[in-house]
Amino acid sequence: MRFWKPSLIAGEPLVSLVVAAYTVGDERQRDALSCLLFALKAQSYANWEAIIVHDGPDSGMTDRIAALADPRIRFEETPVRRGHYGHPWRSYGISKSRGRYVGVSNGDNYYAPSYFHMMLEALVGSQADFAYCDMVHSHTRWNYFSTYPAVSAIDVGAWLADGDMVRATPWSDMGFAGDGVFIEALAAVAKKTVKVESCLFVHN
Repeated sequence: MRFWKPSLIAGEPLVSLVVAAYTVGDERQRDALSCLLFALKAQSYANWEAIIVHDGPDSGMTDRIAALADPRIRFEETPVRRGHYGHPWRSYGISKSRGRYVGVSNGDNYYAPSYFHMMLEALVGSQADFAYCDMVHSHTRWNYFSTYPAVSAIDVGAWLADGDMVRATPWSDMGFAGDGVFIEALAAVAKKTVKVESCLFVHN
């Protein structure tokens, strides 16, 4: 078994994860977002921030976030719900990110404890600016899903990339496939892409 140590990644760069969420009136979704946040707190790599952008007010989630008492978690409730699969708020959250590397997820996903470490080691070790991994996909069946950076071939949460590149790439599609379109755009401008051959992400 391999143990991941922060010393393996020089400088311990900050990683930002932007999370679009909508939990109003749905305890299952609130539980799922709590699960994601606990998965982040369990990461073996500690220098991260989570920017949770909730699509409209939800007082039921505010108390849960406060109870975690983790300054790495930033929670914002937007004044109104905009829908569009959360895409407008993903773009907003990316603009507020501070990380050397940035990723995006939905509020009902979660990660293996070594996700940040393995993705960062791949990025830094290969001098890449876009990394992605395989995942578990559960909409049709709970099964291993081999990914590729293209529409319908990867979920929004299964990649990590250079922060400046992510922030400079417009989120151009607000439709159902908008996350895949954004990932394709990132892969197109990336100077080097690397795949982590491990299943590190669970899509719900």
